[in-house]
Amino acid sequence: MPYFQETRLEQSDLVRNALLASRYKAPLGLVNQPSGTDLVEEPEDIGFSEISLNGAPRQCLQWLAPVLRDLSESRTPRWLTLIDPPQNLSHGWLRKAGLDPSQILIVRPKRGMDCLTFCCEILALGNSHTVVSWLATGPREASMLESAACSGNCRSLNVRIDAARAA
Repeated sequence: MPYFQETRLEQSDLVRNALLASRYKAPLGLVNQPSGTDLVEEPEDIGFSEISLNGAPRQCLQWLAPVLRDLSESRTPRWLTLIDPPQNLSHGWLRKAGLDPSQILIVRPKRGMDCLTFCCEILALGNSHTVVSWLATGPREASMLESAACSGNCRSLNVRIDAARAA
């Protein structure tokens, strides 16, 4: 148990450091969370959702681009955060796909970190309006992501790319 608490601190510190060290200007309100009179997500805008894409990974990313574009244009003053996306999804790819990388934070966990736990911690921090992950999920994982998203008053979107079933 002490190891888990130590890891949790490191993961939270990693996110805070990434936010502070970002060379992009943080979206308005990131440091000072919005008050009750500022923009707030509707209750249906929080929780867990999942999409499944079948095909070649490059093709799946092209299908995902409009979804990410829509999410990045959110009027909320928080980040769109991508947790451990495929390697070819970079700030350069975001620019080529017509997205604004200054509103998107790409976070990759350190080697050995549990990606599900890391994702839940990012969700619970509440610094993102949406956290997009690429995890293998079942009912247990979906419940954990749902709970963390509700705790952070944000959305969790999990993307499943299944190249094995591509025709």
